[in-house]
Order: sequence, then C-alpha cells, then structure tokens
Amino acid sequence: MLLKTTRGLTHWLLNPLSPVPPMNNTALSFLDDGQSITSVVSALHNYFKNSYSSAKVKRSELLSQLESATGAEEAALLEELQQTAELLTMFGALSDSLSIADRILHSHAVIKAMGMDSELYQPHIETEDEIERDRALAQSRHKPAL
Repeated sequence: MLLKTTRGLTHWLLNPLSPVPPMNNTALSFLDDGQSITSVVSALHNYFKNSYSSAKVKRSELLSQLESATGAEEAALLEELQQTAELLTMFGALSDSLSIADRILHSHAVIKAMGMDSELYQPHIETEDEIERDRALAQSRHKPAL
C-alpha cells in the first residue's frame, strides 16, 4: 500500500501537467490505511535517494560505453547522458529536500511540540468510502480493451 501512495505522489511531483491538489484540502485521504504523514515522507525520501543512486550507476555505465563509442552511437550516448544528468539533478534535489523534512519530522523538538497524538504521526485509517473509491479507480484503470 505504501508503494501505491508513493508512486501516486511521485507521479504528481514528476508530471507538471497533473492537476494540482486543492490548497484548501487538509484531509488525509491520500494516505493508505495504516500510513502516517511521516511514514510517507520517509518512504519518499528513500525512494528518491535510491533513484539518485541508480541514476549515478547508470551515468557511470554510460560514461564507460562512451569511451569506445563512435558516430551515431556516441551521439545517442551523449543524449542519454544528458537525460541522466537531468534526472540526477531532480532526484538529488528531491532527496535532499525530503531528507530535511524527514529529519525535522523525526526530531525530538518537533515531536515534543506537535505531540505524538498529532495527525503527522498517527496512522490513517481508511473509511469505507475511501476503500470503495480506490477500488472503483483501480477497476476503471484495468478495463479490458474492446
């Protein structure tokens, strides 16, 4: 379930054409059953940190391939290196930002100020309406082609 929410939030972060969530919506309905805001922040931080590491490995592999490439292959590798560099920049910024948020949310000062009973730390319990909405959305996405 955590992965589903993480992917949804990741899609929203990475897709500039996605509709922006309304600013007056403070409901925690984006959380899956048993998740808290802090658990989602931690999961997103780990996701982008791991994505950054994977992109660094890919960059190293591309640089190794570039040493022996010529002509069209070299041009394609340079294009892929450019795309990987852009991903590194984005994943690095997101990982760094979420790392800060993760550390702040888990700091003793914030926990003390907010209290452990704050909605930041409490697991979300899905309502029947949320479960039904998720089920309907999943079914609509998996309709067989005619």
